Amino acid sequence: MKLAHRKTFFIFPSSPFHFDGTFHKPSHFPDKLDDWENGKYWQVIRIGKKLFGLKIENKGEAQKPKIKVSVFYDKGITDNEIGSIKQEIIWRFDLNADLKEFNRLAKSDKRFYPIFKKWLGMRNSSAHNLYELLIVAVVLQNATVRRTVQMMNALLDKYGSKLNFDDKEISAIWIPEKLKSVSEQDLRDLKIGYRAKFIKRLSQDFAEGKIEEQKLRSLDQESAKKELLKLYGVGHETARILLFEVCHQYNTFDHIAPWQQKIYSQLFYNKPLVSANKIRNDIKKQYGDYSMLAVHYIWEDIFWKKKNEKIKWLEKEIRL
Repeated sequence: MKLAHRKTFFIFPSSPFHFDGTFHKPSHFPDKLDDWENGKYWQVIRIGKKLFGLKIENKGEAQKPKIKVSVFYDKGITDNEIGSIKQEIIWRFDLNADLKEFNRLAKSDKRFYPIFKKWLGMRNSSAHNLYELLIVAVVLQNATVRRTVQMMNALLDKYGSKLNFDDKEISAIWIPEKLKSVSEQDLRDLKIGYRAKFIKRLSQDFAEGKIEEQKLRSLDQESAKKELLKLYGVGHETARILLFEVCHQYNTFDHIAPWQQKIYSQLFYNKPLVSANKIRNDIKKQYGDYSMLAVHYIWEDIFWKKKNEKIKWLEKEIRL
């Protein structure tokens, strides 16, 4: 689908704001779902069942943030759709976040303050809606980055959509209803293994309306967690991650997976392995309700470094 028409509007994020740190996350595996270059970001967004192309550009400064959004569309777009797109961008990229207390806490951390200062105003963000994010999570399970990319590309080529706008070709994940008549074996034929069952059942849950994302965003942490646990294949650890990614709850640093433990040990202590309890307790003591956000800053920083230099211990742990 070629999107030949466009409308533009501006958003003024809360200050301070770091555009590239918010819209590009090098720790995420490479996919066809978005594109980025310094000061510019492209993705597809679904509003209802309609797809729109987005180009988001940095037009401000850290202390006076301003972003320009160009919406690309095919046949027509309503004012309500523009309004919905604007609100989704603000929510998904946490553009109204109040980070004053977090920034105050960061200044007291002598070792890591240079990192926090470098990324001052960066937000935890998720470009995808809840269903799309869960699909990404499923293909990430027990797989190398290369294998994950293969599986996601196979799924997108079969069931996704490709949109052309602003000289870019960006893909979009399908709606859950599209897999209603698709069998588990059809999905397995794409060589995604046991993940076929998860994708099929999750799609069924969303198609049946078992969870309402807009309502989820307004719930307290325990209530939101209960709603997430209703979804097939979502356990406590996945729910914890989703509370951070989808609901922007910053105090969810409660569990550390073994592979994360090795990376955190190197990042925080320069040691091969430190107990998960010590890592968690040290971070929570320093950052309290902002513990997961603090980890996010330090985590993303090392992956930004990886873009320009080889980090042997990190390459080993992420299994490229």
